[in-house]
Formats: sequence, C-alpha cells, structure tokens
Amino acid sequence: MKKLILNSTMALLALLIVWSCDNGFADVDVIDTPPTLDLGSITSGTTEGDDFRIEIEVSDGIEGSTISALSNLTYSITRGGENVTSGSEELTGDNQTVTIEVAGGFEAGEYNLDVTVSDTNGNESSDNVSFTVSSASPAFDITGVWSVEPVAGSLKVGPAPGSSEWYQISDSDVALRDCFYDDTYTFNPDGSFEIEMGESTWLETWQGVDADRCGTPVAPFDGSGTYTYTYTSTELTLIGEGAHVGLPKVNNEGEISQGAAIADQITYTIAEQSQDGDTRRMTLRIEAGDGVWWDFLLISGEAGEDPEPASDIAGDWQMEPVAGAFSVGPNPGSTEFFSNSAEDVETRACFFDDIYTFGADGSFSIEMGEQTWLETWQGVGADTCGTPVAPHDGSGDYSFEFDGETLRLIGEGAHVALPKVVNGGELPNVDVPDDVTYQVASFTDEDGVKRLTLHIEIQDGIWWTFKLISN
Repeated sequence: MKKLILNSTMALLALLIVWSCDNGFADVDVIDTPPTLDLGSITSGTTEGDDFRIEIEVSDGIEGSTISALSNLTYSITRGGENVTSGSEELTGDNQTVTIEVAGGFEAGEYNLDVTVSDTNGNESSDNVSFTVSSASPAFDITGVWSVEPVAGSLKVGPAPGSSEWYQISDSDVALRDCFYDDTYTFNPDGSFEIEMGESTWLETWQGVDADRCGTPVAPFDGSGTYTYTYTSTELTLIGEGAHVGLPKVNNEGEISQGAAIADQITYTIAEQSQDGDTRRMTLRIEAGDGVWWDFLLISGEAGEDPEPASDIAGDWQMEPVAGAFSVGPNPGSTEFFSNSAEDVETRACFFDDIYTFGADGSFSIEMGEQTWLETWQGVGADTCGTPVAPHDGSGDYSFEFDGETLRLIGEGAHVALPKVVNGGELPNVDVPDDVTYQVASFTDEDGVKRLTLHIEIQDGIWWTFKLISN
C-alpha cells in the first residue's frame, strides 16, 4: 500500500512539472514589436540663428526585458528636399530620451525633420515633423517708404553680381524716367508691403505699349495687389503676384520680357545697406536666370532736395570712385557702349587717386604719383597700372577756363579722366591737341562736397561722360 501511494505521488509530481513548463503554449512564437518614438515639441530654433533643440522619447518595451533593446537613432533635417544636417546616436536599454541640438540653428525657411529608431533585432520605426524658421529681426530697420534713388547706376545689369557691362542707367535716362523714380515702396511693421505709382510709371513694350515710355500702370504691376514681405539680414522676399521693387520684369526665374512667367514671390539678396543721419540706402541684387545679375539702389523716403548749384571750381578734384564714373554711349550721359563697374574702381585704383587741381588764378595741374592707368596706345603690353607717360603725365604747364557751361583745359596733355578722349576723336587716332573742351552737365555743392559731371563728344554720336568729386 505504501508503495502504491509513493508511486502515485511521484506520477502526480511529474505531471505538475511537465504542466508548469509547457503550460499548453510551447509552440507559440514570442512577438518582438518595433520600438516606438515620440517627437516632442521643438523647444528652440524656430527663429533664424537661434540654437535648434528637440527632445525625442524612444522605447522598446518594458525595462529589463530580454527580447530586444534599443540600438540606434538616426535623423536628418532637410530644406526643399536637400539635406541641411544629419546625425546618429547609439542607444542602450529599453527607454531613453534623445536630445537633438544644432548650434546656431537655421536660416529662415521651411524644414523637415526625419527620425528613425532601431532595436537590437533590427526592427525600425520612423516619424517626421515639419517646422518653420522665421526671420530674425535684423539690426538694420527697413520699415518705411523707399524709392529707387534717382542717380546714374541705380539700375544696372551684367554677367556677375554687381556688374554693369550690359546696361547701367545714365543721368539723362534718370531724367527721362522721372515717372518711375517717384514710385514708392512701403515696408510696414506688420509685414505688409505697398507700391504707390500714382497716375504714371515707366512702361516697356512687353507691357503692351508701342514704345518704352511713361504711362498708366499696367496690372499686375500697378500696386493694386495685396502684398507681404519677409526680411533677414541677407535677403528680402516680396510675396504676392505683382510685388516688386525696381523693374517689374525682373524675377528669380528670368525676365518677363524674355518669356519668364509672372512670379508669386521674388527674393532679392541684400548687397549693401547704409545709414547717414535719417537717410537710408539699400542695394538689392537678384539673379534673373543663370548669369544675369540686376542691381537696384534704393533710398529711404524721399531723396531730398537737389544739391545747390555750385560756381567755384577751385580746389582738388578726383574721379568719383563709383560704378559709372566714366561711361560712353550714343547720347550725352548714356552708357550703352561702356560704363565702368565697381570692380573697375578697385582694379584702376591707380587712376582713381589721380588729382586734378584748379587754381584760383586759372592754373591747372595734374598729380598722378608714381602710377596711373595706362592703355596699350601708350606703349604698354596690356591695360594696366604703370608709370605715367608724357605728355599725359602731369609735367606740362596748364591753365583752364570755366564759365559754368563749359570747361576748357589748355596745354598739351591737359585732361581729366581718360587722356585719350579729346574733341574730334580718341588718341592715338588723332593728334594730341593743345586744349580740350568739356560740356558741364551738372555742378553741385552738397554739405561742402562738390560734384562735377562732364560730357565730351569725340565724334558724331559718341559721347563720353566723366564724374568728378572734390577732395
């Protein structure tokens, strides 16, 4: 009997052991789910230049489980489909908080953050979030009323940023387009943008007129739209069909006159900004298609009163070191054939430092120093800075006559600006004359700084313009 009881007990124990190990589910696979991630709020970096920061919660299940653990997190931040920054971080355990930080943040624009997390078994999960980086408030305030400054060179175009090889507006064209130079552009503090053209602005033939001329503004470039703007220290974007500054035909895709579509928004690069008292200036640059660069020079509010006419030319003068200081075209003040660029001012520094002195006694002298700009007709192998060549080296005995309408320099080699430019031709195609007469286009005095613009016709339909400034 004892033996029977013992055998029964042993059988029951064996059954309990088997049941506890199998539990009836020995053939069921254990499921390993992918890790999870929770993209938290972006805590900083939604303003241009601020450090970017976001915390991400990742989990692979109950802490201490042995099925799998967190392995790796990767991320990328893109703008317009192009990668801006990316990174990865090795993970451990089953739960972790990952912080993504980007020092200095991003430029203003629309961005996308993509995140992928994996576990030790190769399972992955991904998520993404889009965010907007708004413009910081630049130190230079553009709010207020602006217009294109009514000076030569305020509109120009060329194959490189800031160049003017193809076109630069002249003094005479500025006067011709007074209906354009009185157009105003207003940047309001609330981000709205306004254009006021009055009854007339400058129209071109692509706008349906028979010739380029002043006329009634044509939609959508008539200022009747609703526009906004965004502004950073490097870019200005105008939003709304018809929004523009300068020439309405110019946008980021090209020129409308050449077949480009009307844009919904235009972005200009801010090339230069300055402030003198209450007067602000700003140069906006835009690439209108590949290799076509336009510059527009704007001035805050009204340009102010015209400088007072001057009468006394006595003193030291130099070529004004600006783009358009010397130019040539078929009319007085025109630039169709050539106009010096801002880069030329640097290249020809040895020329722009030449000094022309008009004495109160009627004497005239030229001081070139050790170098001036030479051209091949003066015996050099290429146009370059070099030792002045007689008779245009300032060594002569000169005088001048000035009546407010003409300037006559007397003496072989006497000249201002380019010595080759004389009445009736260009050296060396004509003889060196004993005197040269220039027409005075303008002569002004503004706060003690005098400016003098001279025209000279070398033959029928070829006019040079020179701009001088007093020392």
